[in-house]
Amino acid sequence: MRTILRTIDSINEWVGRRLKWLVLFIVLVVCSEVVMRYVFNSPTSQLPVIQTWSGTALYSLAFGYVLLHKSHVRVDVIYARLSTRVKAIVDVILWFVFFLPSIGFLGYAGYNWMIHAWRAGERSQITYWYPPMAPIRTIVFIGLVLFLLQGVATVYRDLHMAIKNRPLEEEKTL
Repeated sequence: MRTILRTIDSINEWVGRRLKWLVLFIVLVVCSEVVMRYVFNSPTSQLPVIQTWSGTALYSLAFGYVLLHKSHVRVDVIYARLSTRVKAIVDVILWFVFFLPSIGFLGYAGYNWMIHAWRAGERSQITYWYPPMAPIRTIVFIGLVLFLLQGVATVYRDLHMAIKNRPLEEEKTL
């Protein structure tokens, strides 16, 4: 099981570290559109779509990385004062109450949107450029899958902490 958990962690770590280049790309696209629009008075129809879809890819692919590093938003007023074991218990309960139903619904919807986009040859109607929707819908679905996998790895570790009151990584491997 540890091998599976390490594999999930390493995939999300690898994806997350590569996303810094996507941030740089987005900055270049935004700056290019600003120059085209305000300096040359010649805005494009492609760059705003590329900017939006790059941002969509960035956010959806970063979900798992953020969860891996426990960088998501929390209300720490109470949570920070809890013991590690109680935090793990709270995290497990909230995982089943909020995370699993939410990611289940989003994953189901994302899968259906992705399949529809590929089968129907769906195209964006935002501009006359009409770019295909299937690639961005696929990226969003992949991001949701990575998020779900990281969530499973996280809840497994939290369950271990809640039951045994020590991190999984401290257990001796046989």
